[in-house]
Amino acid sequence: MKRLLGLALGIIAALGGFVDIGELVFNSQAGALFGYRTLWAVVVGVIISVVLAELSGRVAIVARKANFDLVREQYPRWLSTTTLVAGLAVCLITLSAELGGLGLILHYVLGWNEGFFTLVGLLIIVAASLLLSFSMIERVFGYLGLGLVVYLIALFHHGPAWHEIGRGFIPGGGGPQYWYFIVGMTAAAIMPYEIYFYSSGAIEEEWTTKDLSMNRANSGLGFPLGGLIAASLTIVAAQQLMPLGLTPDSLGTVLQQAMHELGPIAFYAAVVGAFAAIGGATIDSAFSCGYALAQHQGWPWGETKGIRGAPRWFATMLAAVGIGFAIVQTRVHPTQLTEYAVIASAVAMPLSFYPIVRVSQDRQVMGEHASGIVARPLAWLSYAVVCVVAIAGPILMLVTHLGALDR
Repeated sequence: MKRLLGLALGIIAALGGFVDIGELVFNSQAGALFGYRTLWAVVVGVIISVVLAELSGRVAIVARKANFDLVREQYPRWLSTTTLVAGLAVCLITLSAELGGLGLILHYVLGWNEGFFTLVGLLIIVAASLLLSFSMIERVFGYLGLGLVVYLIALFHHGPAWHEIGRGFIPGGGGPQYWYFIVGMTAAAIMPYEIYFYSSGAIEEEWTTKDLSMNRANSGLGFPLGGLIAASLTIVAAQQLMPLGLTPDSLGTVLQQAMHELGPIAFYAAVVGAFAAIGGATIDSAFSCGYALAQHQGWPWGETKGIRGAPRWFATMLAAVGIGFAIVQTRVHPTQLTEYAVIASAVAMPLSFYPIVRVSQDRQVMGEHASGIVARPLAWLSYAVVCVVAIAGPILMLVTHLGALDR
């Protein structure tokens, strides 16, 4: 019973943590601009996230090595340092965007100064990081993040055009702006901090080979359920905003969709869900900064060790939150930061993920748990897509001026 409860909680935590500010922004904008035509990008992103999460979790369980342990061991010093710098930069930009998103949500609901509420969001994140255990952080933010299920309910409430939605899951063509959103939606589903956090979390929670089935279930069920919510954001935006010619340029517009369809209760459920999802992503990003640096440098790390057991890890995590707050105070809009974070993550992904794919297939390290005839090609295919996204993302960002071209 205890293992079943742990499995259920793990799936719910994965579901609540999948959707962050990247999905809220990119998926809603894509639905408003292109209707259902970009839904297949959600499927691609979910498949890759499932593959990479399962690989990283399996390597962490069997080899007891998290992402940047592998980076340090598999790369020459100059390349591992380059990967570290890229990973830290992406995590910091992501952290800034998520932190700004917390301020935006509180400002939108309560109407006071946005900068003040960003500080409130920062204090909530720091308090949760210091006072809650690792498992409680996952579960509290994961459960509250389930408020985003209202978008799935709104999808059915509107009377979906199933035939048109189904066609959206078939890859199609389009102009540069269309492909910019395809790349953005794919990258938003596989942000590096998610894998940094997942692989480190398996070690934090002291999973053993007995938990390999739990790892498969958490990645194979939790991420697709999160992807279902991400797809519902696109569909609801296509149903409500596209006919009006409106493109959501703020989190407020995204949240209003729930109220327009289902009323005020759904609106507040969406607010709680979005705040928890973005707050969870903020913590994940902050932790990931600490994980990346500590693992690369060989320092003790982890929330479970406490401040005395891992002082430099905690210092790095708190410093990352401080830097993220400082970036937000430059008044750059969180939505714009989100787009930069998503595209920057695409560039960092190949360097970060290659060691995971490689080690997962190494029988000297993994023994009987090395990737087999199905997992091996699936891993390399996923990695190939990651590389394509890494090349296409920056090019499309420049060509479309962050997706600003007309359709």
